[in-house]
Amino acid sequence: MKKLILAALIAVSAAPSFAEPSCNPGADVKPVWEAMKSFEEEGGVVVSFKINSGGCYEIYGKVDGTNMEVFFDPNTGVELDRIEA
Repeated sequence: MKKLILAALIAVSAAPSFAEPSCNPGADVKPVWEAMKSFEEEGGVVVSFKINSGGCYEIYGKVDGTNMEVFFDPNTGVELDRIEA
């Protein structure tokens, strides 16, 4: 039993943990196309997008052939995080 618990703890600690950013969209949010345009102006190609469970704009795309996941604040349009996917 101890070995099973230890193995489970090691597996959980070895797995990468990533918490998506959380936003609080207000009454006057920026349109999602502005976030897409910002990503494209930096050389990215938008593949798809969604609004994550925290209310942030989440864009999936490619930059120089690398898959990216990019989060934007819907209130300001500012990029919050960029992850190689």
